[in-house]
Amino acid sequence: MAKQAGYIKLEGTMGDLSFYKNRDGKFIARRKGGVSKKRILTDPKYKRTRENLAEFAVAAASAKFLKNAFREIEIKSNGGKLHNRLYSAAMKVVKSDPLSARGERKFELGDMTIMKGFEFSEKATLENVLKVQPKKAEDESSFTVTIPQITPSTHLIYAEGAKFYRLSLIRAAVDFVQKTYSSETIAIEPLQITNLPTAEVILTLPKPGIAGEKYFFALALEFFLDVNDTRYDSNDVSQNPAVILAVS
Repeated sequence: MAKQAGYIKLEGTMGDLSFYKNRDGKFIARRKGGVSKKRILTDPKYKRTRENLAEFAVAAASAKFLKNAFREIEIKSNGGKLHNRLYSAAMKVVKSDPLSARGERKFELGDMTIMKGFEFSEKATLENVLKVQPKKAEDESSFTVTIPQITPSTHLIYAEGAKFYRLSLIRAAVDFVQKTYSSETIAIEPLQITNLPTAEVILTLPKPGIAGEKYFFALALEFFLDVNDTRYDSNDVSQNPAVILAVS
């Protein structure tokens, strides 16, 4: 590996040389190398590598299904690293599969409760934004979350300019075998951020009970701007927290 010198910095490939900019902002040149794809796929020495690649693919696909099912949250609560963080959590579920051989472990056979507590925005977690604890209740047919009475100006941590907030409960239904997903949302009307106490909020969604589906319930909190009596979504969605509360 060598550093590029001179005024003209190159990026790309030329013959068997690769030119690129590293994380430190330095321009590097190095000769192409590494193990060929064919050897990785066939050489017995790379059996463990093949096993890892297979499970990486399973985790990536599962994370994609979850992200798509929670599309409403993705576009309103995202710190910028959602896919990688969701993939990392999905990988833990895959590795928790107690039945399958290494390299064949599956998300749907793993401990999906690992996903409980997953925060969609790493920059604004629910407990750091909402200064009361939601109460959870569930049975075979439904899931309910109750947010106690709050004084918005006291119990909410929000960006300057935010005037309204809204709470939503989202259910993502995913069949990881059939590769299907859907979602349902229940939300309150946006409430103004004032120094007056509000009534408690109760949000409930059913569990359809469709064979093969797993249900992920997430609570989301979003803030709105107000311009001339018109509400607008916050420009910084990283300030809107959302968290998976239950998996069933």
